[in-house]
Amino acid sequence: IKHEQLIEQKQIFKKGLMQQIFSQQLRFKDDNDNYYPDWQKTKLKNIALIYQPRTITQTEFSESGYPVFGANGIIGYYREYNHELEQIAITCRGNTCGTVNFTNKKSWITGNAMVINVDNNLSVDKKFLYQILKNTNLTYLITGTGQPQITSKIGEHFLNLPTLEEQTKIANLLTSIDDEIERLKQILAGLKLQKQSLMQKLLTGQVRVTNLI
Repeated sequence: IKHEQLIEQKQIFKKGLMQQIFSQQLRFKDDNDNYYPDWQKTKLKNIALIYQPRTITQTEFSESGYPVFGANGIIGYYREYNHELEQIAITCRGNTCGTVNFTNKKSWITGNAMVINVDNNLSVDKKFLYQILKNTNLTYLITGTGQPQITSKIGEHFLNLPTLEEQTKIANLLTSIDDEIERLKQILAGLKLQKQSLMQKLLTGQVRVTNLI
């Protein structure tokens, strides 16, 4: 329970911190103790290359290889990869439309996701952009009823962008919190596995509780 509470507390803390940062109530300073310049409003298409990669079918998957990112994160493995570097991938089809993922290096991203590629833009910190998109409600971009989808019109989405230095400071701070939350989740998963194993041994009689009274 302790770890579950810690995870919840850190998630609440991060949410509040992001609200302050992205509303610019909380600002960062440079090495000369001066606040960075005001954030500039821009469209996503002005800072990123936006596209849908080629889709591969599950029959083409392999038991091992490079991770394949689809509508729900990693959905399998493939013998090739179509992206050398990590990418921001936004689900653009199905019930999870609008979900933002940060892919692994050397991954295959399918056409069920829209790639927001800033590899050639030296004024954008990729992890900052991921954080701001992940915590933005993109459902207003969804069209269609039978098959919800997000089209290339996502490029019209407006966002506020600070200087690269401030982006990096924000990204490092939020990523460190994410890493701590992930570490706690792994510990919690390990404790639950240990408990499950012990309960199984107690039920099967492999381990017995001795009454010391």
